Amino acid sequence: MSRLTQGIVVMVAVGFFVASVVATVRNHDGLVHQLSAVVVLLLLLGFQIMHAGPWRLERPWWPWSLFAHGVLTYLPFLVFDGSWVGIPGSFAGSVLLTVASPRSWILFGALVAGQYPLCAALDGNFGQCVNAVVSTAVGGIVVYGVARLADLTAELRAARTELAERAVDQERLRFARDLHDLLGYSLSVAALKCQLAQRLALEDPERARSEMAEVLLMVRQAMSDTRWISSGDLQMSLARESRSAVSALRAAGIGADADLDCGVLRPELDAVLATVVREAVTNMLRHSVPGRCRIRADRDGHGAVRLVVSNDGVPADGGPAEPGAPSGGRGLENLTERLLAVGGRLTAERDDAGWFHLSAVVEASSAPRAAVRTARAAGAARASSAA
Repeated sequence: MSRLTQGIVVMVAVGFFVASVVATVRNHDGLVHQLSAVVVLLLLLGFQIMHAGPWRLERPWWPWSLFAHGVLTYLPFLVFDGSWVGIPGSFAGSVLLTVASPRSWILFGALVAGQYPLCAALDGNFGQCVNAVVSTAVGGIVVYGVARLADLTAELRAARTELAERAVDQERLRFARDLHDLLGYSLSVAALKCQLAQRLALEDPERARSEMAEVLLMVRQAMSDTRWISSGDLQMSLARESRSAVSALRAAGIGADADLDCGVLRPELDAVLATVVREAVTNMLRHSVPGRCRIRADRDGHGAVRLVVSNDGVPADGGPAEPGAPSGGRGLENLTERLLAVGGRLTAERDDAGWFHLSAVVEASSAPRAAVRTARAAGAARASSAA
């Protein structure tokens, strides 16, 4: 609860206290009666603030404090009689705030209804008794409403803070995922070309220089793409990535071909499937000794897009093809998250012929759900920072 809402709760309680002091002192002569009323009202003020603050739910002894609040509310009727009929409103509000619903509202109704016979027993007329009932009901609801409004304000601030933190976490995850998927592919292909250039250095120096020039261009492109990642505006294309992968694999002596028959794709779907191609080629180069690679994309009868990247040369145990080769990582997990965000699914399997198949299926008409959630979280983060 912020200082402002705490101040409002306290000011309302003090307002009731001042009004009660004025009403009670005005109707009783004698210093003893007046001082006694002020002391009791001060104690009631303390109970009201204690029961209306955010700390009320953290105190296991609130039933006893509520009982004491009730005793101090109704016992003074023996001394101050009819001038005390407006005081039970704050106690009724405390009952609403501390007792669990629906019992709190039952007790509240009983307290409000009980004001009429109590006022009548103190020789009040019909109008005075009705006024006592209304004063208790309104006073209790005001105390309850102000305290709950303060609670809701604190909950809203906490929710906005949580949304902002989630937006930041989502952006961090996006940046890490994009960086992994981008640099993993680029560095794997660059390493492959460097190994090829090393083998060709003596046999074919001219081709070795050509391969190193391509590595230099690839590194520069990776640096440029990395700068775009930070803004989230990196544009990727399935067709472009497939051509790049086929060219790189063929240059390394791996038979590769691509057959894309899926038509025009939405930008977010195009980027996700392009990422699948990148990650599939990265994993292929890291974990196998491929001789062939096939990239296929088409649509089924329902309009769903299916992308399959297949390669041979997979070790029988499914582990790295060479000692010391890297393994593990979050590549497939990242792809799974990306495809779930656009309503797709990812499957990976190895057949008996030693081929590995990475398949991605996405409904062409599915909505980008994660993008919507991220946009909402980012909007909440901006609203929180603006506030």
